[in-house]
Amino acid sequence: MGAIAVSKKEEQQIERLRKELRIPTKAGVLRAALKTLEHKTAEERLRQEIRESVRRCAAADKRENQDISRAAVGRWGSEE
Repeated sequence: MGAIAVSKKEEQQIERLRKELRIPTKAGVLRAALKTLEHKTAEERLRQEIRESVRRCAAADKRENQDISRAAVGRWGSEE
C-alpha cells in the first residue's frame, strides 16, 4: 500500500498529534486513530444492540403485565 494523500492542514494535525502523544511515526498516529475509531464504532454498535434488546424486552414485558393483570382481575372478580 502506498502513501496516503492528505492536505497540508491534515499533515500539520498528524504532526501535532505525533508530538503531543509522543508517537514516533506518522503511521503510528494513523494506527492509533484507526484503533480508536474501531473501538468507538464497536461501542456504538453495542449500545445500539442494547437499545434494541431493551425495546424488545419492554414490549414483551408490557404484554406479559397486561396478561397478568387481566388474569388477576378475572380471578378476583369471580371470588366475590
